[in-house]
Amino acid sequence: MTKLVCLHHAGGSASVFRPWVQHAPAGLDVVPLTLPVRQNSGRRLHRSTEELIPALAAELEPHTNDDFVLFGKSMGALLAYLLTRHFEQRGGRRPKALAVAAFGAPHMPWGGFTAQDDEDTLLARLRSMGGIPDWLVQHPAWIRPFLGLLRDDTRMCAEYRHHPQERPLSVPVRVFAGDCDPLVPRDAFAGWKELGEDVDVSFIPGGHYLVSQDFGLLRQAIFSLALRGPSAACKIPAVNSQATQPG
Repeated sequence: MTKLVCLHHAGGSASVFRPWVQHAPAGLDVVPLTLPVRQNSGRRLHRSTEELIPALAAELEPHTNDDFVLFGKSMGALLAYLLTRHFEQRGGRRPKALAVAAFGAPHMPWGGFTAQDDEDTLLARLRSMGGIPDWLVQHPAWIRPFLGLLRDDTRMCAEYRHHPQERPLSVPVRVFAGDCDPLVPRDAFAGWKELGEDVDVSFIPGGHYLVSQDFGLLRQAIFSLALRGPSAACKIPAVNSQATQPG
């Protein structure tokens, strides 16, 4: 059984991957992770990637007995990348592939939200990016309880400082980007090619919320990657694809 470990976007939860769990084909076990929350607080337990990554790696340990693939969307992409580095640096079991979506290369400047944005600014930016529907904007009291998680997550991303790798990632890296993502510029996606030996960047129709707004294209690409290997994920109908191979 192959495990597909999924990490969600800033302010989100594992529920965004519920359709992936429901549509997983035979032989694939989708394992969505939710970042730990402090009890009865509505805030994240860990405030930095240095604290969070070892905790997530320990949580994943039971799943690393099988073949596994890491997938992260937006902030989850950063965490999936750091988990891959964690496993590679420590030897032993490592993912057979890393897949990321809607996030620029970790060594590129962060261009997302800031922790200093007030609630109205956060709501306006979420709406402009397609993160919340227009009807929900009319009920801000329903949204505000979740803004604490968004603030914690965006602070974690904004305060992340990249430490250069000792060597390129040896696992295949597959990057998926919306062709009209308003948050991440194209050159930030291309920057992933500097971090691995085998990297492919594919632009597919969509904006920033490729998972929640997906009609199955991204999901099937990730399922193919997990079950049939990196070459299968490169064969999706894409707007544009840029690849680099060893050497």
